[in-house]
Amino acid sequence: MKVTAVENSHFRFHSGPSAGKHKSYSYRFDTPDRSIVFTGDSGESDALTELAKGADLFVTETVSFKDRMQRMIASGQWQVLTPSEQVGIQRQATQGHMTPEIIGKTAARASVKTVVLSHLTYRDDGNYTDIVEGVRQYFSGRVVVANDLAEF
Repeated sequence: MKVTAVENSHFRFHSGPSAGKHKSYSYRFDTPDRSIVFTGDSGESDALTELAKGADLFVTETVSFKDRMQRMIASGQWQVLTPSEQVGIQRQATQGHMTPEIIGKTAARASVKTVVLSHLTYRDDGNYTDIVEGVRQYFSGRVVVANDLAEF
C-alpha cells in the first residue's frame, strides 16, 4: 500500500496570530486494486483535487452552513453573536469545509468514481437528499451518504 498526504485548505483563511499555526491534511491510499482519498475538514483545494485524480472512492467531510445556522438560531446562539462573528462563522463553514458545490466540483475535476459524504452536519431526520443533489449538480458519478459499517 502506498499512502500519500497533502496539506489541504482547512486553515488557509485564518489571519493574525493563528495564520500558519495549524495544519490539516488529506490522504490517499493506493492498493493494488483500488485507491481511496480521505479528507477530514478542508475547503476547496487544488492539492486535494490533484490528490484525488482518478480515485475509486473520495470520502469527504460535508458541511451545510444553512443547517448549522438554523441549529444556532434554534438554540439562541446565533442571535447573541455580533455581525462580525456571524460573518466569521459563515466564512469558516464555507471556506474551511467542503460544501456540496465544492465537493461536486472537486470530484468532477478529479474524475473520481464514487463520492462518500461523511462528517455531515447533524439532521434530526437523517435525510441528506438535498446535500446529495447539491453534489450531483456538478458531479455525475455515484454519490452516497456514509453509514457506519458500510462497505464499498
